[in-house]
Amino acid sequence: MFLDKFIMLYSHLIQPITLTLLPPCCLLCGTSTRNPHSLCSDCYKDLPISTQNCPRCAQKLHSTSATCGACLNHPPPFDETHALFPYQAPITQLITKLKFQHQLSHAKALGTLFCARIQEHWYQSKPLPDLLLPVPLHPARLQARGFNQAVEIAKPIAKHFAIPLDLTGVRRIKPTAAQSGLSARQRKQNVAHAFASNEDYTDRSLAVIDDVMTTGHTLRELCQLLKKKGAKHLTIWCVARNE
Repeated sequence: MFLDKFIMLYSHLIQPITLTLLPPCCLLCGTSTRNPHSLCSDCYKDLPISTQNCPRCAQKLHSTSATCGACLNHPPPFDETHALFPYQAPITQLITKLKFQHQLSHAKALGTLFCARIQEHWYQSKPLPDLLLPVPLHPARLQARGFNQAVEIAKPIAKHFAIPLDLTGVRRIKPTAAQSGLSARQRKQNVAHAFASNEDYTDRSLAVIDDVMTTGHTLRELCQLLKKKGAKHLTIWCVARNE
């Protein structure tokens, strides 16, 4: 009870005063900045750029082909993938501090960067999805971490575009091991039957949000379920694509 009152007092009274007296700093270099994405202009310009990626899975292409061979031979259950960045420094630093050091300001910054890319590049001439669905964590993992990084990244996007945020339609029912360090085959086995849903997604268009996409097995498993539940179009929005 005391902690809840303190958090409320901080967010409504102390934090605004602190931000006025101590202007926000760049998340990467510490320079004072007023940019909405909390990065100074120099650090923002130095962010890595994804070039020539497969439109289906966002894997880096080494030729001029429109779709990678893996997606041609074994099409994934999702229809397209938009990756904000390749998984390299300093994006790795932002994600690591968010997930393992509880730096939730990093989630807001990444969500703000997402909004700009969505508005200026990805969805200039096509409709936005009906729902945003952050990849759910198992309750045990959620309790241990205290938050779901995909949810925190999705919040500013949902607010900016007024898209409903689906936090209850899908449950993670299998306490999977961390995917990092596992082989591709082990990752696939690890997430098999990991999700469940009682929701009807018939004719809905969804953007599934995650922080990092590596082999894509978690997202494949989730999207297979969503397709079975009637979803007509599934897009992956991930902060980083591990190439």
